[in-house]
Amino acid sequence: MRNNGSMVRLLFLALMSMPAFAQQPPQHRYPVSIGTESQKLTSATLWLYSYSWYGLQHFKLATIQNGLAVVSLNTDQLKRGVDPHPNTDGYVLAIQVGEHLWYRTPDFLPDDFWADLPRAMRSFGKAAALPTGETQLILPLPTRRRITLLYPDGRPRTNTDVSASVYLWSQNHCGAHSGLPLGTFRTDEKGTIAVLAQLVPLYLDGIEYFQNVGTGPAGVAYSANVGIKLGPEETVVSKEQWDLPNDYPVGVELRVVTGSGRPRRDVNVYGNWNTNSCGGHDRIAQTDAKGVARIDLDPIFTALTLMIGGPYSAGDPEADDKLRHLSDAELRELFSKHKLTIQW
Repeated sequence: MRNNGSMVRLLFLALMSMPAFAQQPPQHRYPVSIGTESQKLTSATLWLYSYSWYGLQHFKLATIQNGLAVVSLNTDQLKRGVDPHPNTDGYVLAIQVGEHLWYRTPDFLPDDFWADLPRAMRSFGKAAALPTGETQLILPLPTRRRITLLYPDGRPRTNTDVSASVYLWSQNHCGAHSGLPLGTFRTDEKGTIAVLAQLVPLYLDGIEYFQNVGTGPAGVAYSANVGIKLGPEETVVSKEQWDLPNDYPVGVELRVVTGSGRPRRDVNVYGNWNTNSCGGHDRIAQTDAKGVARIDLDPIFTALTLMIGGPYSAGDPEADDKLRHLSDAELRELFSKHKLTIQW
């Protein structure tokens, strides 16, 4: 019995002297394929995107190697690593294959995402539980999406470079888009590009076009827009006003004089502007020693109003304590005759 007691004490001391091993965080293994189970995704990256009014954040969740993604399910630890904005609106998971092929999940509300991360992972495509305890993910084969750009009269917009991306997020102050880049393409003789992508909404980044916004001082008023959101269809036709009409006014002269007819120098001319992302007002000209402001009008300024003020500020109408808006009659004369003299 004494020997047995000694053995117990020795075993206890041995266990106490062994190094403590940290408990491994929970993980889940996802074999990932494209099209069929046998077509393993040999190399890719799994990203987590979070977005809010204040910006877009991304965090690398896992590297996919030899068709396997190992994803941590420790949401508390992940939240610390992601460090999302406190006003985050939603989350999206994305898989990047090479430089220009992307897969994305639907958007998830924050509470739903963190409550069930495995559900978000399964939404990539076809998911199946394996006897090994792993979850097989089979991503859909990418589709050759055909996007055609036409003028309003049906003519194709040929030989145009177009940057396309998977639509991700544009709910911010100016509606600026941040997406998953698919590459830059050139339209053919039919105005068409072919983009290899998942059947989800796409976005044409940086492409400029004009949109009729009603009647302005020059007649038809336009907003100058950048970027087009497309649907998830395999074939899309976008018919836009890519250019302004040839007779659209460009150069005008505005002369400002005092009540006695003396020219007023350094008077600021402001234009309100309008686009599909932002609007506002900027100083677009200033009168010279003869009281004349020569204005090369950007078409977006013709959509709303023109104002004069100063000479006080360096270009901010809010800093000019006296502003004079040009009347509709004055604007019509300015744009029809390309010259106008006003007393102020």
